[in-house]
Amino acid sequence: MSLKTKRMKEILDPIAAQINKLEGILTKNVDNPLELESTKCELLKHLNLLSDKLKIVSNDEAKDYQKTKEDITAMIEDFCCSKKISNGENIKATSASDILDNFTSALQLLEDLECFEIKQQLQDALDYVAEMGEINEIEDFQNIKELGINLLETLTPLQLYGKNLISKLLKDKLTLYICQLCTTFTMLAQLVEEQHNINLPIYNTKKYICQRACWCLKMIINILDIKNPQEAEEDDEENNFVYKMDLALDMISKFSGKKPDEQKILIDDLWIAIEDVFSHAMVIAQVCQPDDFKAITGVSQTIMSEFENLKEQITSSKTDEMLNSLLINTFTDALYRLERKVNISVLSLVMEVFMDPCCSLKKLVQMCGNTLAADKRSKNDLSNAIEMFDQATDKTMLIGLYAISSCGDVNRVNKIKNYLASLESLEGELVPAIVSFYLHPDNKEIRTGVKLLVNQWKIEIKKLHNAINLIIDSSAYCDVVLDSLQIRVAAMNDCLDNHFVISKIQVQEIVQRACTLVTQVTDTVDDIGHDNIEQQTKMTIRELKAAIFEIVAASEKYLNGIVTEPVQLKVIKRCELLISVIKNLQPALIILMNNSHSIKSINEKSQSHAINYCNGSRLNVGSSICKLPFDGKSITYVRTPYTVKNFKPHVSIQRGDSPAKLPVNMSSLIPYIKKGYTLRNERSIMYKTPQKTGNKKQQSTNKNSEFNSRNLSCIRQHLFSRDSIDQHDSLDLSNESFDLTNILEKITGLSSSLNSTIKAPINDPKTYIDLPKKKL
Repeated sequence: MSLKTKRMKEILDPIAAQINKLEGILTKNVDNPLELESTKCELLKHLNLLSDKLKIVSNDEAKDYQKTKEDITAMIEDFCCSKKISNGENIKATSASDILDNFTSALQLLEDLECFEIKQQLQDALDYVAEMGEINEIEDFQNIKELGINLLETLTPLQLYGKNLISKLLKDKLTLYICQLCTTFTMLAQLVEEQHNINLPIYNTKKYICQRACWCLKMIINILDIKNPQEAEEDDEENNFVYKMDLALDMISKFSGKKPDEQKILIDDLWIAIEDVFSHAMVIAQVCQPDDFKAITGVSQTIMSEFENLKEQITSSKTDEMLNSLLINTFTDALYRLERKVNISVLSLVMEVFMDPCCSLKKLVQMCGNTLAADKRSKNDLSNAIEMFDQATDKTMLIGLYAISSCGDVNRVNKIKNYLASLESLEGELVPAIVSFYLHPDNKEIRTGVKLLVNQWKIEIKKLHNAINLIIDSSAYCDVVLDSLQIRVAAMNDCLDNHFVISKIQVQEIVQRACTLVTQVTDTVDDIGHDNIEQQTKMTIRELKAAIFEIVAASEKYLNGIVTEPVQLKVIKRCELLISVIKNLQPALIILMNNSHSIKSINEKSQSHAINYCNGSRLNVGSSICKLPFDGKSITYVRTPYTVKNFKPHVSIQRGDSPAKLPVNMSSLIPYIKKGYTLRNERSIMYKTPQKTGNKKQQSTNKNSEFNSRNLSCIRQHLFSRDSIDQHDSLDLSNESFDLTNILEKITGLSSSLNSTIKAPINDPKTYIDLPKKKL
């Protein structure tokens, strides 16, 4: 049995320690005087009475939290102040484990009773919203307002409960579903406003929104009900490329300190870790650009070859420590090359997806406005556009999940999860809604529903873009954008040399990529603070914006009608000027990223210290990082030994007496490509249920390995993330509370200005749900 909340565990731990000590004293076989033996017997009898009383309390169907708490407190006090038991009572002594089990059960009962009222209120809300989703009528503003007020009142007790949870998994899930509930209520309020504007119920969209709200309420109630998750479920968040790569690097880094016999044993565990790395690398390779796919698979084949060389040397009868060390370093270098390729691939995906994040959705919606008659339209007409939209969504989800695994800031991770969950939920409803609108273009109700869903998609994708921009390493992203622009400008020069006309589309691709860099740098500067940015860096950013403006103006002016070579050259020169400005910006961004961690740590020192103190834990950051003295063991901050640019070719080393080996065939990666496909299809934020997949034998081997856990005293700064060392354990729902307050104010204004004639159904006696006034 395990307790869910920190507060109850803080009660149990000291009492458990004292009871175990007491049992040790009482059961110690030492010749004691008769009077002392009598006292021991009395104590054992009192402990047994306490155990029985606690067992009775935990088995009672109590409903009152305060009364149960008082009863348990009285039992403890009675035990501490207990008098001698009469000789007539014959009580069998009990063990400390029985007492603690009964005491834990009593505390679990208190945990359940503590949130009993809030569960009742959430269940009432669930029933109310479920019924609302089934009724094909226009909702009254007053009903929505009362529902919003009640949801607003639940935020504070749920936030307190979430902070008190021991399980990080449950805490994260609770935060996600609370945020989703707030987002869903926002959509519901917008839908009701549109219902009144067009005087139609918009049934399908309302049903979707209500079902989504019901799912959130159901999952929150489930979190309040269930016990602590198993360790395997807690570790599920480690099922990503970043963690698996860190684990493999930690394992190989400890090989050099092991004896040859120990290395032979550990080499098999290392291969299991490498296979996990391959599988997760293939997830990314399958959605990135063809060149990046080739690069990732190529490095993976190299790692296979280097592992075989290392294994052959370690398992050979001849031991050569110097050759061992050389092969270990070569293998480690190959791992770093894979990590570098994956990071660059994800950064390239960020550039590709967010230069026009709603492009595929826009094309899909625009197809609904073609001139084809409604009776001649078919769902198959949208197949290609839907496939493009699905691919774009897959890429967006992958970027978000990779960002989550690269970031240590809890609030930022929770925000990204919330936006991904919204997109995941909307994806399942948006495509059928658009298909329905395509087949029924004159249906005003369907049109309005699609408009609501599309607008919400745009809002969520914009928020996700901003959140990911705050995680990306600006200097690395600048390098990726610069490489892409140089390739495109070189292609424009080739067109000019070969007497081909450059197009506006070519220029637009350059502008869009440059704009993503401007947006990312601007968001980063806003996050760090303008006062912490050098004036020269600010001027260079302004020059970058001006260079983009010049390209756009030149394209509009010169690339119309008959385009001559001198005119094309003017546009190309402006593109080359843009590249020059980005090259000037690059060194400044490197300095900015190197200093941003220290700046962030200093600015947030007092707030972070207060939060960590309240949570009973403290993050001890080395003074070399933050320029601030901290007590305790320092965290080692390891920068990745590579950049976006590749400065050296790979060199493979083999033993002198080993035969020449052929390169590893691409077919050897097929099992990992298939596993990567499975992992990609299983990705889910909103509707994920705990499950463990994969080879049980492999999992068992990992569990028995001493390298199963990452060495958290050594934190790597990944190329993708500028923030991976910053960890804030606070649960902050203030933004959701503020958003709900604004929505309620708007509903109040609409309710008073519009004379709503649509009332709640007669068969529904509830117009609002009473939620507990008492805070937990």
